Amino acid sequence: MRIVLLDASGNICRLWKQELRRLKKEVVDAMRWGDEKLEVSVFNGDIEELKLDTNKETKKETVFFSPGNSFGGMGGGYDRALACLFSDTGDWKTTDRYVKKWIVENSQGYSAPGTARLIRINTPNSTAWRKYRASAILHIPTMRTPESLAFSDEQTIQSVFDWTWQSLVRVRTEPSVDVFVLTGMGTGTGGLAEWLVCRVMVAAIAMFGNRMGKEVLSYLDSPHRSIIEKKLYD
Repeated sequence: MRIVLLDASGNICRLWKQELRRLKKEVVDAMRWGDEKLEVSVFNGDIEELKLDTNKETKKETVFFSPGNSFGGMGGGYDRALACLFSDTGDWKTTDRYVKKWIVENSQGYSAPGTARLIRINTPNSTAWRKYRASAILHIPTMRTPESLAFSDEQTIQSVFDWTWQSLVRVRTEPSVDVFVLTGMGTGTGGLAEWLVCRVMVAAIAMFGNRMGKEVLSYLDSPHRSIIEKKLYD
């Protein structure tokens, strides 16, 4: 299983790589996705530039993370590029309408921030399917409507950790998936501190891969966080 951390921001990608290097070797070696080894890589570039070696013979698929809003709008930045990727015609508005309709039909029109929903999009002529064998996005709203989040550091840690964890839990239930593409959470319109978002995302992935769910509360509790960090980092 592969997790790809993708972002057009060179700084975000540099910070991800920095955090991955900080992890203890034994933590990295022990990371698992069920019975499989869990590998994490970083890609700096636009989503359409991503290159993946997808194995068509095994029928495995790719899932892309969408940090959209609660009503499914995909008109900005990364989400617009993702919407283009999943459209048969390359028109982002087609995917935008589909996701909004899906939320209306499956979530009464509102998906609360942090809610992880796997949205299947059957577009066999799309770049998403032809290039990446991707037929679904993992939609987790990081905000209700496009706006600055103005979180404190502790709010950022708790929110980003939960968003990351919930996305991993949801994708883990899909045995056909062997690549999960994530992007920076809340770092665009949300304006969250890039260094902190990257640190927490990597920590959440490492803890998930090492089955450290029982220690999450300690990580999210500021006075005890250093205890968990000593287990993760050199």
